[in-house]
Amino acid sequence: MDMWQWFSENEKVLSGIAAAFVILGAFATVGRNFLVQLFYKSSGGRRLTLAELSKPSPHPVQFANCDGVNIAFSTHGKSSPNLLVTPGIISNLHISANLPPLQRTMAALAKFSRVINFDKRGQGLSDPVANVATMQERVQDIHAVADASGADKFVLMGISEGGPMSVKFAAENPDRVCGLILFGTTPKFTRADDYAIGLSDSALDLLGEQWGEATARDILFPSISRDVIDDDTYKGFEMLLSDKRSLKQIVEYMKTLDVRELLKEVQCPTLVIHFSGDLAVPARMGRYMADRIPNAEYLEIAGVDHCDLGSAPDAIKTIQRFMASAT
Repeated sequence: MDMWQWFSENEKVLSGIAAAFVILGAFATVGRNFLVQLFYKSSGGRRLTLAELSKPSPHPVQFANCDGVNIAFSTHGKSSPNLLVTPGIISNLHISANLPPLQRTMAALAKFSRVINFDKRGQGLSDPVANVATMQERVQDIHAVADASGADKFVLMGISEGGPMSVKFAAENPDRVCGLILFGTTPKFTRADDYAIGLSDSALDLLGEQWGEATARDILFPSISRDVIDDDTYKGFEMLLSDKRSLKQIVEYMKTLDVRELLKEVQCPTLVIHFSGDLAVPARMGRYMADRIPNAEYLEIAGVDHCDLGSAPDAIKTIQRFMASAT
């Protein structure tokens, strides 16, 4: 049978496949347009300015003292249960309260929990430090924030780069952590002989090298339309969060992270959530964690954003149900 005969005999099949791709493309376009309009409406139908992104948080900022270092934190939402959130690679309480994906996520969580956000030492409103905080210092900061906020027991939520420190804290403090939520994160970021699913060093290096150029927006926040935050504003937003030198230091720290051996030590109920198309931390890393934490629940949701749970109502409902059972 020659090629043309095969095409002729399978014309209906090929037409069906083509139609399916057209339909899928239409759905993808509709979904993207919906998110664009959602963010556009959330900003009042106009572009956000750098001044608006950096205006003071509506949630009063307090400070916890950890060995002489002031750690900024804020609380909002219900009186209980406590949900202590460890932030991603860079945090700033003011900016997090104004950036649409993060603001929407925390607002959704605050409807059924007391959300405790904080800036890691050396970042945002917390005291500056000479070097990137060690893993142990970060764990101590969680203790300090929990104590200062009056959260004797809490659900701990690790987002992105905040995931490994959350795993370590949960494994070492089962008396305080009644539940663990890991979102868009991994026990180890970089590839190794026994961890082929990791990112290459060069991929992480690009984040530091291109910081302040708005190239990371399409990986971290692809659903933020340029109608809401244009590239010039986004560049300023990145530089408000961190200068390039400091970001490169954080990237080097991320290369050293590896809490794989602690996964089996986590005793509390655990929920792992990942967007299926996450471009920053691929979903395969989330599945790896869920498979190795005893009795962990895994939820993979459609989408490509790295940090926007506010656009995933099913994920929010799952978190609400998880917290109700864990606390």
